[in-house]
Amino acid sequence: MITIFTRRGKRIEILTQSELRHPRLTGSRVRAFCPIHGSDHQRSLSIDPVSGWGHCFNATCQARVLVAEWNPSVAQHLLEAAKEQKHQVNARGLLSKLAHPGASQVPVRREEREPAASILNRWQQEERHMLQALEPAMQEALKTTHQGHCYLRERAIPLEIALIHGVGLLTPAIIARLPRARQRRLLQRWSGRLVFPLQAAGTRGYIGRTLWGWCPGMDENEHKQLLERIGRPQRWIKTNPAGCFSVPPEQLAPQLILVEGTFDRLALLSAGFCADEVVALAGTALPATWLPAHVRRVLLALDGDEGGREATARLSAQLREQGRAVSCCLIPPDGQGKDWNERWRLLGHVGLQPLLDSYRRLT
Repeated sequence: MITIFTRRGKRIEILTQSELRHPRLTGSRVRAFCPIHGSDHQRSLSIDPVSGWGHCFNATCQARVLVAEWNPSVAQHLLEAAKEQKHQVNARGLLSKLAHPGASQVPVRREEREPAASILNRWQQEERHMLQALEPAMQEALKTTHQGHCYLRERAIPLEIALIHGVGLLTPAIIARLPRARQRRLLQRWSGRLVFPLQAAGTRGYIGRTLWGWCPGMDENEHKQLLERIGRPQRWIKTNPAGCFSVPPEQLAPQLILVEGTFDRLALLSAGFCADEVVALAGTALPATWLPAHVRRVLLALDGDEGGREATARLSAQLREQGRAVSCCLIPPDGQGKDWNERWRLLGHVGLQPLLDSYRRLT
């Protein structure tokens, strides 16, 4: 267990699977006895196995935790910062484990038939398979749902572009038609979300953007503020594994643009970029082996905020170590949008001109 503090002073406990005490899969959450305050009276630690984030509901504990193996990219980012703190040695040890993942199993009670890690793996597979089976229904729902049309229009994304690239809408009606209660319960957290297919290592992942509380005329920043209130749905959720929003890796062009968000990629595709030229990370991490060897030149075009700048520096080093040529194009600090989608919405092709100029120099 490693305790770190973010730059804003938030305390986070980074745990390994092996430190979870007698975990049980309960609905869509993993419940375990909390190793931070040491209770064995109730499973007060509740963790989302997809994101790896969890919270202890004990009134005197209230710990915020991250299970490293369930979200290795975020854990690695936090642990890199922890190397500069007092837990330097421990952080390095856990970083080594993440770089060379072993078969560390979660301790389970003898009466349980299989390790909790197997239970979670099966649950995550079932979630991905169900979303894949529902892709046609979700795309049909996006075609026929007024809210979905309006949301795409507000973000200046043509419906045809979204559909061509696999975007769908998982409505409550689709979930209600599922024949089994377990299936309906499993997908409930995806209800009312735009769903984007992701290319993951050896499988297909998904990321979902909630439309809860959104209404026509509300811009992205207003909706974000609405969802940040306690008790509101998460803006984005992912499957595990997730992956990148792109064509399959083997179909990528030799030179690429890497952006952060799925809507950033859709904005560039709407502006005329080719599908094999643009990859959305769906975050700020790129699995070390995800890009194929034939991709030789990469333009990093992440957001212009602090997280985007840090990720740009980290990914630049990672890609150069792989022998790739790297260029960078951060969002201009001109107040015309915090990401490429917002610049596309506000300014059209003019807003993307810095990116276009950088890409021409790269190619």
